[in-house]
Amino acid sequence: MTGNLETKNISAAYGNAQVLNGVSIVARPGAITCILGANGAGKTSLIRAIIGLLPTIDGSVELDGTPLSSLRPHARVAHGVGCVPEGRKLFPKMTVEENLRVGAYLMQDKQLIQKRLTKVYETFPRLAERKQQFAGTMSGGEQAMVSIGRALMSEPRILLIDEPSLGLSPALVRDSFAIIRDINKSGISILLVEQNVRQTLAIADYGYVISQGKVVARGTSEELLNDEEMKRAYFGIQ
Repeated sequence: MTGNLETKNISAAYGNAQVLNGVSIVARPGAITCILGANGAGKTSLIRAIIGLLPTIDGSVELDGTPLSSLRPHARVAHGVGCVPEGRKLFPKMTVEENLRVGAYLMQDKQLIQKRLTKVYETFPRLAERKQQFAGTMSGGEQAMVSIGRALMSEPRILLIDEPSLGLSPALVRDSFAIIRDINKSGISILLVEQNVRQTLAIADYGYVISQGKVVARGTSEELLNDEEMKRAYFGIQ
């Protein structure tokens, strides 16, 4: 399993409003790469462009050297791109297990699907206890587990995670970041979009800062966290 994701000068727009302007990033194999920036900076638009939900005007997206830009979203999943969307986007009136099985919708092998379910339940024992519970009745932290578990059902080479701390208590945020770190240790590359700067840089290997649809800074986590001008200008940290 590798998982080298690269965007090359991608630009995208919603109607006449351009939201990405020549964005080039590399999410390296086996690493946690983060995308930081304020609300409206273009972080989620970048995720949507990578997974094929936002058409690009220019540029390209590649995974392990394979061009993805011409592929529809389901084909990108088949090539190894998994996504945990902002807000989790579960089916509230479906059970935990039904939501997880949605993540394997491209697969026909029932034994393999069951094997992957077992693996998700080993990762998240709480979900195994509540597999028949409706997702909409679960806590925010439990829903976050379901959303991550659903993405893992496709056995991605790279996992895109958009704002995992959204709506969670500080304790659950810490739990979520610990889970992300453990998933990465299992060999899956991570592209993490977050506003929680300190906790993100605590687990990330490399990061990019986006402002107004452009990459304005890049560097190791240590470099970004120790850049005083960067902290003030883009992170709001004094």
